[in-house]
Amino acid sequence: MKTLKMLILLATLPVLALAQTKEQALQNVKDRKGWYIGPGIYYADLTTQWKYNQTPPATGVPFFDASQGFGHDESRTLITIGIERKSIFGTPALRDGIFVNHYDYSGNYRGTEYAPSFNFVDFDLGADVLIGPSGKTYAHWLDTDEPISSGGLTAGASAYIRMSWQLILSPKLRLTPFSVAIGGQYLHIKNNGNGSAQSPLLKDFNYDQGWNENLSTLYLSVGILGIETGSLSITPEVRILTLSAASTSLKPARIIGGVQSESNPTFITFGVKVLKKF
Repeated sequence: MKTLKMLILLATLPVLALAQTKEQALQNVKDRKGWYIGPGIYYADLTTQWKYNQTPPATGVPFFDASQGFGHDESRTLITIGIERKSIFGTPALRDGIFVNHYDYSGNYRGTEYAPSFNFVDFDLGADVLIGPSGKTYAHWLDTDEPISSGGLTAGASAYIRMSWQLILSPKLRLTPFSVAIGGQYLHIKNNGNGSAQSPLLKDFNYDQGWNENLSTLYLSVGILGIETGSLSITPEVRILTLSAASTSLKPARIIGGVQSESNPTFITFGVKVLKKF
């Protein structure tokens, strides 16, 4: 059913585009240019992997080794405030016309029609401030589904450049079937240590004292089926980590030196932002 609805939408786009002239489409392109601001909401899922060196193993505590790795699963809800400068490369060239194939209900080809559908590619520059009031953290190495931290504040910022394909549906409405962005992002994650997981090793890791983790990432963002009017922009997107670095304030008991990142964290974020022109 979803596939059928999508096919119907794609089939009707050229018909919707017929309601405008080329001059109206060019004005639509110019109307897009400018500054936008607004909120967004995202769900982030990430993993971090740490290691440390410690004193010789304690008697009766086989988990501790001369060199030990351990990891965390973390989920966070992030609220953002973003600002974006659309059409930073100026008004792009307008392209018009697509070929539409027609078939009957039996799937037989009935011919091809040329439809004047106006579209263009544009580039935007933006930045976000991110705040996460809730989220949980789990330990990879514990044989439990209970969290080791039930919350804590997350704060960060990101900046990006985005390329998007704009399909003009009417003189004041655009569809963004696809967009891609590359950006940098920093997150400071504060864990409160108030988890429901039970293990004698939790105290040895000082989880109950709370700890911080910091992630600096280069990410790739893919947006699908965004909507833009003359003054409003709605952009669903998925952010995927590509390059990253991490640090933490965590210091398990009886170790030599500090905790270091054992491998790059993984990171994926789903969300939507709503921006208004000002």
